[in-house]
Amino acid sequence: MKGIAHYFWWTILITALIIELGMQTFWLNRFGYFVSPIVSIAAGLLIGVSALILADRDDGGKRVTDAQRINVPLWRYAVSGLVFLIAAIYCGTLLSNIMQEFPVNASASDIIPSLEMYVKRLLAGETVYKPLPFDGYEVDPTYYPLLWGPYIFSEVLQIDYRWTAYTVFLLAVFWYQYRLVRQDVSLVELIIKMLVPFVWIYLIAYNVPGTYGMAVELLPIGFYLFLGLSVFNKRPWIMALGILLCLLSRYAFTFWLPMYMLILWFERGFKTVFQTSLYVLLGVTLLYIIPFLSKDWTIITKGLEYYEKTAVGQWQTQPWQAPDSAPHHLANGLSMAMYFYSYEEYTVEDRLTYNRKIHMALCAAVALFILFGYFFFRKRGMDTQFYLLAALKIYLVIFYGFFYVPFSYLFQLPLFMSLPLLYRLRFRKKQLATS
Repeated sequence: MKGIAHYFWWTILITALIIELGMQTFWLNRFGYFVSPIVSIAAGLLIGVSALILADRDDGGKRVTDAQRINVPLWRYAVSGLVFLIAAIYCGTLLSNIMQEFPVNASASDIIPSLEMYVKRLLAGETVYKPLPFDGYEVDPTYYPLLWGPYIFSEVLQIDYRWTAYTVFLLAVFWYQYRLVRQDVSLVELIIKMLVPFVWIYLIAYNVPGTYGMAVELLPIGFYLFLGLSVFNKRPWIMALGILLCLLSRYAFTFWLPMYMLILWFERGFKTVFQTSLYVLLGVTLLYIIPFLSKDWTIITKGLEYYEKTAVGQWQTQPWQAPDSAPHHLANGLSMAMYFYSYEEYTVEDRLTYNRKIHMALCAAVALFILFGYFFFRKRGMDTQFYLLAALKIYLVIFYGFFYVPFSYLFQLPLFMSLPLLYRLRFRKKQLATS
């Protein structure tokens, strides 16, 4: 019966993975903008829940000692390295074609042009955080330093910014797969899991190429994957680095982070939390407060005001849409925002405000459930790192599922946060080894 339960939950997990991926690619908005987000959110939550159940039942989330790791033969490294290289080059070719199909153009999307302005201002010694001028409008700077800073590399070498995002993503995936190679899994399972992120990139590139043509979401995805590697590391500065990468880029994990610190306190004591927090504070001070915020303390408030203004704009029918159409980004079938927009008896501003309040309340509620769940799974002996990664997956699904400015490229982040869970669990019912 235990073996049957194992494969049952693996079937649930794989089915949910396919559905969540499909709702962003080949089934995008297939069921309309009211049903599609429910299906997508349900699939994402089911991934997190089924992963926790598998880990709880089959020791997939249990901590493993050094003595339980396998000795990896050289040929295993060679085969896995070749698989990674071929897949990375193939997806790189797809992205190269997309870059040619979608040249950087502010009239189509101001994301990459904005990044270019941040970087060029910094390199020229100009004030970075001042309005970004475009044809007919201005954008207030809202990006934190690690969302644009890595592209200094691209600007200096004069390469497309999208290559830098892909490189950061590859570095994170490479490190996960290096750990995967050292697990006691069959070669077939190893190769299947190694190909998963590249299959996802292929399907996104094939079905919604603009996601990679006009945005660079692979960079924060790479940062969040690095966060997964750093959770409960033995060294406080590595844990701090993982937090810092996300905090100064795509800081969607805001409600999850305090639970992480609190659980770290329970597990490792106040000293570790203090040291980790001190490193994070040092990083924020050196990368953001001293070079930028200290020169204009209104940057944060101006950014928040601009976000509110942007949100209101996205809750309007866009100029290029038919007059009676639903707002483009709200109707993409990925977010519950359309449910709030549909209350026509209220003003658009009131509907948006209500959506924002529900969004915050749900994120806070999930954070509390994460804390309660920790005590439950801790008693059952689950590895706290695995639990926190599954909790992060669940949290991000809710965060974006009810997000009130649901740009479609943002939803790749909760999708790809399934990878750390998938890599830790075994197809066969046997203790896995991690490093």
